[in-house]
Amino acid sequence: MKDKSVATIAALAVLILTIYASSSFPLAKGQPNTPLPVILIHGYNQDRSIWSVWKGLLESNGIPYHSVTFQQSDDACGLAIDHAMELESLVQDVLQETGHQQVNIVGYSKGGLDARVYLDNSNTGDVANLIMIATPNEGSILADIYYPTDPCTPAVYDLLTGSEATQADINPNTQYYTISGIIYPNTWNGGGNPQIPGYDDGVVAVESVESEEYINLGPTRHYHLHPPGQMEYDLVEHILTGQR
Repeated sequence: MKDKSVATIAALAVLILTIYASSSFPLAKGQPNTPLPVILIHGYNQDRSIWSVWKGLLESNGIPYHSVTFQQSDDACGLAIDHAMELESLVQDVLQETGHQQVNIVGYSKGGLDARVYLDNSNTGDVANLIMIATPNEGSILADIYYPTDPCTPAVYDLLTGSEATQADINPNTQYYTISGIIYPNTWNGGGNPQIPGYDDGVVAVESVESEEYINLGPTRHYHLHPPGQMEYDLVEHILTGQR
């Protein structure tokens, strides 16, 4: 009886792992001519559910993906340096799972900072492209204003202007891209959130997203608190499918 119970538990464990793997890697091991796998990193005070639209779009293009849930540090409100340390092993897991030599990373909001810190600290050649959507690369004025009472700590400290995360250097082995958002029509007087100079997506200034020497793929009509969707995907599809 005991042996049967152990066998049953083992079978359930295998089933759970199989379900998790299939949801993270919808395709089998990649072939040399198939698109690189994509690692999707959510932003500040979010979880991987923000990628629900993108998952379908990636699957339609035959692109294997993994949407990150950080296990070894606070997933929604963890520091970029802690997330970066976990990314190092996660990238290797994805490469082994798919049989590819490189991955692409797409980071939304603070997820882009997590990836920047990882790429700076590891100096890896395993990441072909980093695509940052609405990432406050120069920090956020709103974080500067509200961080003393912000409940999502310590993540909010990465969003301060001049934070260590915003100072991460470019990894020469990786191509960096940005997509910013602008609110249309203007929901506040003068072109966005009145607390943010210039154009913005309601939370992050376009100037902050595009502050570094990255390739800017252009703004979309996007409000920061809405998840990435078709508009953002259309701007990067050629990169993710390897058609650029």
